[in-house]
This record gives sequence, C-alpha cells and structure tokens, in this order.
Amino acid sequence: MPNTVILGGSVAGFSVAAGLRDAGYTGSVTIIDPHETALDRPPLSTEYLVGDDVDLALAPDTWFTDNAVTWVQDTALGFESGAVWTANQRFAADHIVIATGATPRTLDLPEPVYTFRTLADADALRDVLGPGVSVAIAGGGLLAPELATSAKQLGAQVTVYTPQVPATEIFGELAEQLYATMSDQVEVVPRRLTVDEELDRFDLVIAAVGVEPAVQVAENTGVTIDDGVVVDEHYRTNLAGVYAIGDVCRIHDQPRQDHWDHGRASAARVVHTIMGTEPDAPLPQWVWSDQFGHDAQAVGRVIPQAHEHLVHRGDNAIFVVDGDQLIGAAALDERMIIRAATRIISRGIAVDPEQLADTDISIRQLTRKR
Repeated sequence: MPNTVILGGSVAGFSVAAGLRDAGYTGSVTIIDPHETALDRPPLSTEYLVGDDVDLALAPDTWFTDNAVTWVQDTALGFESGAVWTANQRFAADHIVIATGATPRTLDLPEPVYTFRTLADADALRDVLGPGVSVAIAGGGLLAPELATSAKQLGAQVTVYTPQVPATEIFGELAEQLYATMSDQVEVVPRRLTVDEELDRFDLVIAAVGVEPAVQVAENTGVTIDDGVVVDEHYRTNLAGVYAIGDVCRIHDQPRQDHWDHGRASAARVVHTIMGTEPDAPLPQWVWSDQFGHDAQAVGRVIPQAHEHLVHRGDNAIFVVDGDQLIGAAALDERMIIRAATRIISRGIAVDPEQLADTDISIRQLTRKR
C-alpha cells in the first residue's frame, strides 16, 4: 500500500489530503505539522485579530478519523527517497509533498518588530493592540491594509508606511480607491519605514514586507531551490516522488505565488499527478482582501497588455478583455461580478465589452451566452 506524507498542514497540505481521499486514494496519508490541527490563515488578520468568534480549523477532528488521515504534530527535519523524518520519528513515503509555506520577512530596526503569519503571531498582537496604542505598519501588499483595518478597529493609532499603492498588480486601478479609503482612515506615509524615522513615537512596529519560502526541510536533499522549491507545471520537483505546492514552491520560469488560492489550486493539481488522472481546465486565479469596509476581489489578470482593453463597469468594477475573451476582473463590494467573471473565463464564453460596461445589463445574463 502506498504512503503519502505531506509536510505542512495549512490549506495547501490539507487540500492534498482531502483531495486524495475524495479521489479514492487507498494508501496511507500522513500530515506532519507543528500546529494542533489544520488551520486557515486568512481570518487571522481580520476576524480573529479583532476578537471575533471565528473557527480557524479547516476541518473538525472527526474528519481526520473518518478519512483515515493521520495528523502528526511535529516538524519534519528532512527527507530522502522513500522516507521523511522528524526529531523523533521516521515515516515511509512513496509520495512526499512539501507544503511548508513561507516565513515573514522582518525589518532591521532598533525597536522590537512584530511579524504576522501564524496563530502565535496573531495572539501576540492581540495582547498588545488596543485603545491608544501607537502602531507603525510597514508594507506594500495586501497584509498591511488588513492589519491597519484591524488595528484601527481595536482602537489603536495607526500609521502605515508603504512605498507604493498596495496591491496594484492584483486589483489594478481599483487599488487607488482602496488606497484613498485607507488614507482617509489612518495616517499613510508614502515611503519605506527605515531607521531614519522617529520610531520613538510608536509603541510597536509590525512588518508586513513579504515572505520567504520555507525551504529548510528541502535543503541538502538534492531538490532544486531558487526562490522556492522549483517545480514543473505538475508541481513535481527534480526528484522522483517529491512534489512542492503553495507558497514554498515556484514553477520554473515563473514568479513565485504566495496567496491562498494558489495553495488550493496547486494541491488539486498534485492530487491528479499522484492519482495519474487528467485535471479539468484550471480555474483563473482568485484573490480577495477585506479592508476598511471594502470587500475587494479579483480573478484572472487585471493589468492589460498592449493589445488588450480595460473596461470599466461603474466605479467599482474593471475587466480586461482580449477581443471577445475575458482575461480578468476586479471589483469592490461586488461579489456577483467576480463569480460571473470566473464562470465566463473558465468556460471561454465570448463577451461584448460594451455589454460588460453597461450596468443596466445583468452580469449574470452575460454568463448564459455561448
């Protein structure tokens, strides 16, 4: 009976285990992770940080028993062909899936700097954020505005240092609206946070300045590492039987992706690789962010290339169109638009840019065209 050992139990690793069982895999499945159970990270910076009652578990404990998935609360230290080991145990493994995620970068400052990635990080910030606390948040991606939103909700005095409009590559022109909203809610300083700032005015600093792939378990194993574990389009490494998914990996000749949806999608692809089955056409990349009252979502690519057209639908939605094919969409507080765009892109439904722009035409109506 084959053995699959998954190193890491966040959304990517857990999704492999769930996907294998859903596909009828009869071999053993083991997840090795230092946490007590599989946790979902996106709520950490929003609901969980502000004290809302939110269940972070990706599945109840009974799921692991019912699906014969073994959860080992430990840290994998290394592997070789056919085996994985921790400090105290060794596991036979016909298939090894590296899903160790990433670790946050920090800032070299004389003041203590908090980072944010894990449940422990969120708990540490919950203990210190509160009314009257002055906090500096540094970062130019999605995390900094989300943390700023939560910190303000907790009563803190927030200053965000960002050298650019956050997440322009994700939300396109709509990122400017998000930036304007953030600037109305908290102090925004349009530069990097460095030692030259008056840091004494802050009670604490949070670094939201990106992540590094957590490749330590793959070092000295023969696996190719270059800004992540390098994989092919099937998420196979250069070693037979070893795969890498989620934030820790990078498809050769492509930039690394570090977001939730890539973890889920790469896990689904590895399940097909292990099972020897052909996947359906992949869904377009989906990213979302909750910040300062806005539900920002994007699907596909929203930065048009030279031959493509940018289409506006009111003030809160944009589309990128190539001929009659939809390439991507972004929207603020318009979930139905993102759902419709996902359907249109994944099914290759032809679109008329004028109809996309016409707010009098239901976006759902456009999904029914063939």
